[in-house]
Amino acid sequence: MQMHLEIEKSFFPHFKAMIESLERDNKVSVIEVNDDDYTHAVPESLIVSSVEEVRRRVALAEERVANGQYLTEEEYEREMDTFFREELGIER
Repeated sequence: MQMHLEIEKSFFPHFKAMIESLERDNKVSVIEVNDDDYTHAVPESLIVSSVEEVRRRVALAEERVANGQYLTEEEYEREMDTFFREELGIER
């Protein structure tokens, strides 16, 4: 069975990660990847083109951690379980 999907740009990185996970588990196989579509589908906010940008993002992440704005491993797992169940209809 084949399926063609159009994925919202902001959700694409998450969707790609899920598909890659399903690929590793031999649940799906990717038949064709159009590299041009992929590079344009990635939100610019995820593309890092300079050392300064990496340093800026690291500083922001460290600030969030220092302010307690992060998930524990347990909270993350619960959120991912809920996401997979409610959004994808599968149990993780």
